Amino acid sequence: MSGFNIADLIYQLFCLVFLILIIVGAISLFRSIKHRKTRLDIMEKKMDDLHELIKRGKN
Repeated sequence: MSGFNIADLIYQLFCLVFLILIIVGAISLFRSIKHRKTRLDIMEKKMDDLHELIKRGKN
């Protein structure tokens, strides 16, 4: 009977770890998307600044 309890314990720990991994993965995904958007916004601002600099240089 104790072997069955150990098997239940191992199964429950496995399920708990799996659930934690899913939550951590989702949080990491959302943070990555947010960070990517921030980097794209910075890059877009730099490109706009370069475009304005080029337009001023031609005139």
